[in-house]
Amino acid sequence: MRVAIIAGLMAVGLMAGCGGAEGGEELVSQEDPGQVEQGVTRAECINTCDSWWYQCLYGGGGTPRYTCDSNRAYCISQCPPA
Repeated sequence: MRVAIIAGLMAVGLMAGCGGAEGGEELVSQEDPGQVEQGVTRAECINTCDSWWYQCLYGGGGTPRYTCDSNRAYCISQCPPA
């Protein structure tokens, strides 16, 4: 279950960080938009967001820092509440 969550979040993060596919709305469930799957803790979610942020900054591709910072902030806003 966690692998599927992390894989989904990584796909969204990579597309957002790399200027990927337009219209990523289909990646969000139409039943519960913005909802995080049960069982993921806030700490796990934030760690995943931090990993994507680090990869965005240092993974190549020349992504500007403000874009990586903005993507990280959005990712953390989608994490479950504390």
